[in-house]
Amino acid sequence: KEDDSIVSRTAAASASLIGDVVMAPLRLLSGPREAKPGDKIFSNAELPLQWLLDYEARFKGKLDKLVSLEGNAGDLEFSGSLTGGKLLAEATAGTLNKGSASAKILIDANQQPRAVELTGSFSDLRGDLIDAGFPRSGYFDISSRGQSQAELAGTVTGLVYLELGAGPVDFGDMMLLTADVATAVFSTLLPGSDKNEPQMECAVTLGVFKDGMGTTPYGYAARTNQANLVGRIDLDLKKELIHLNFSSSSRQGVGFSIGNVFSNTVEVEGPISDPKIIPNATGLLWRSWAAVMTGGLSIVGESVLKRALASENPCESVQKHIRKDLCGSGQPAAASPLVCPPAA
Repeated sequence: KEDDSIVSRTAAASASLIGDVVMAPLRLLSGPREAKPGDKIFSNAELPLQWLLDYEARFKGKLDKLVSLEGNAGDLEFSGSLTGGKLLAEATAGTLNKGSASAKILIDANQQPRAVELTGSFSDLRGDLIDAGFPRSGYFDISSRGQSQAELAGTVTGLVYLELGAGPVDFGDMMLLTADVATAVFSTLLPGSDKNEPQMECAVTLGVFKDGMGTTPYGYAARTNQANLVGRIDLDLKKELIHLNFSSSSRQGVGFSIGNVFSNTVEVEGPISDPKIIPNATGLLWRSWAAVMTGGLSIVGESVLKRALASENPCESVQKHIRKDLCGSGQPAAASPLVCPPAA
């Protein structure tokens, strides 16, 4: 409700934060400029969480269906408790925008700054909430500390894994880029895409965060009906800066002829809210600091991504490296059936 109660203001701020966190993980860093104050995504306003210290509560429930402007969910189960300034809540949705999801959150208001832990997974999300023709599945395990959205974003530590399924690619709804930049990028990467809508076949990446700095230690890979694509995504959530590079190569056997063979590279960097294409990109570039903040995971070399680019299915190539390091490692992500499927 649009009243001025402390609970409603906290709910509004929390919903805004969760929306930014869920929709921004893949707007994964860095460039020479910091986002201007007016262009900031994360607010510096203090989150009103003092009420967590003033109340005790336990809750549990089920909902057959929930319909909202943001999306539709069904078969919902939720439970939680608020005791001693600690809010622990978890929820599962048997159906959520044509997919399913589950999440668990812990907020500790006793710590200064406030501490937050968030884990969960989602499968085959698409439709109203995730406005894309292809499904998205993922796993996340992150923690943070702060008094505001900006502080929480600037201390994010953890891991995010994402897979994309098959479906049409709509440049107007790319999560990483503005519509204009996305159109320019993919017009270069996929010649003729402005006339014939590309079809996504698969995509996969894993992002690792430490103190607000994020990188994709294995790069990312995607496969369309026309080409293979690989690259790297880096993100600085403190300064709200992003750096991405993309390399594409036409798929062999897909309308193969000398006239339609291509291999292109594009780089994008700048504020997350308004990144720009870097002119005259000459190849895949790597950030030297990335090796020290990947939580013990490998940094995939340029040669590995080049092999993935030339492979029949780059998604499988990058996924193989991710599973080699994570599965059986004892890390929390290893327990996710999406990240590490059980042996057949």
